[in-house]
Amino acid sequence: MATLAAAKKIYERLGAKIRVWQSAIGGQPMTLTYVGEHSGWEAFGLFHSKLQADPEWQKLGAKALENPTADLVQNSLVAEAPGL
Repeated sequence: MATLAAAKKIYERLGAKIRVWQSAIGGQPMTLTYVGEHSGWEAFGLFHSKLQADPEWQKLGAKALENPTADLVQNSLVAEAPGL
C-alpha cells in the first residue's frame, strides 16, 4: 500500500486525478483498481511526458520492479462512451 500511496502522490502532483477502487464482489475479490483521470487526450499526453521525465517516478518504478508488492492483473486505457 505504501507504493500505491507514493504513486498516487506523484500522479496527482503531475496533474492526474486518482481514484483507487477495491473489488468487493465478483471478479478478483479484494483487488485494487488504480484509476488516473485526465480532462482529455491532450492532458493525458502531457501528463505522460511529465511522468516519463520525473526522477521521483523513475526511482519509485525501479524500486517496485526490484521488489514487487503486488501482481498486475490488468492494464487498460479506456475512454468515456459518448452519449451514454
